[in-house]
Amino acid sequence: MTLDPTPVAPPPSGRVIDCRSDAITQPTEEMWDAMHSAEVGWGMQGEDASLNALQAYAASMAGMDAALYVPSGTMGNLVAMMTHTNRGDHFIAEAQSHVLWSEQWSFAYVCGAVAKPIQGSLGVMAPTDVEAAIEERRFGHRPPIRLLCLENTHNMAGGTIISLAQMGTLSAVAREHGISVHLDGARILNACVAEDVALPRFARECDTLTLNLNKGLSAPEGALVCGTEQLVDEARINLKRLGGWSATGKAGPQAAAGLVALQTMIPQLREDNRRAGVLARGLAELERIHIDLATVQTNIVMVRLDESFMSTQRFLNELGLAGVRAYYYLPDTVRFVLHRHITDDDVARVIDVVRDLVSRA
Repeated sequence: MTLDPTPVAPPPSGRVIDCRSDAITQPTEEMWDAMHSAEVGWGMQGEDASLNALQAYAASMAGMDAALYVPSGTMGNLVAMMTHTNRGDHFIAEAQSHVLWSEQWSFAYVCGAVAKPIQGSLGVMAPTDVEAAIEERRFGHRPPIRLLCLENTHNMAGGTIISLAQMGTLSAVAREHGISVHLDGARILNACVAEDVALPRFARECDTLTLNLNKGLSAPEGALVCGTEQLVDEARINLKRLGGWSATGKAGPQAAAGLVALQTMIPQLREDNRRAGVLARGLAELERIHIDLATVQTNIVMVRLDESFMSTQRFLNELGLAGVRAYYYLPDTVRFVLHRHITDDDVARVIDVVRDLVSRA
């Protein structure tokens, strides 16, 4: 397949519309100012005022007892898993969840935990499947199941939401059997604004949750692990074992920016979700482009390319020539993620660029 050699005009002033991830967001001026003026102290001794303020605010916001600042969401999930499991224990997670697909199997390398994947629908496991997996422990030669991991929103399913009712049902199954629940909530606030549900209502369905600051919230780095005082104290020990610097070093500047992110950026997530819907509906009208609109629930749009169109890499290259960046996700799938640097005009341009590629193919 060849393309007509007259593509859509390049973007004005060489501007690039970067839709690869919301992890590429830049801090706001208010965050930079907060970092510059942050009070810095010895975090391990509880003497870093900015760190203390962030952790207290996050715990209150989640309706949980305590919170621990960690360098990344991946480390947050790992610290939580170390806290809930022992070496050789089983944990249950959806088969395409982030902890299984995108974290280098740290649960096995570091924790010695064993994954028990369950295929879900739109990222949501069926309670009956979870129950059946738990029942396997009646065999004496099977390792104990200690933890149920949920992901909300679910990245690989396209930013889909586990509803409050679904989370409640899954958590009830786990708790009936004495199993802890951890929520990978990297983008849980996108779910909160989409569902108009306060974070504490989701949080009460889990024992710990990880909340990222560096994605749609635009902080420079970091995440929070929230839970009971006891669990967070244990997580703090595990964080130090991993070399997590906020446990021992001076995390004040990053923490100060994170606090601003939590206080000011949540309304932006609603706009990100809205723009993702506009982009998805616009692209879905084009031939050779396939989008399951049922999956477009927050700020992620998964685009499957018709096999008669072009390869994923060729598609990304052509987008790049027109000043648009997206993410290679699967051999036939490209991901677009909306964030605060993407405007309504940018969304319209992305649709025009893809329409041009389709028309010239």
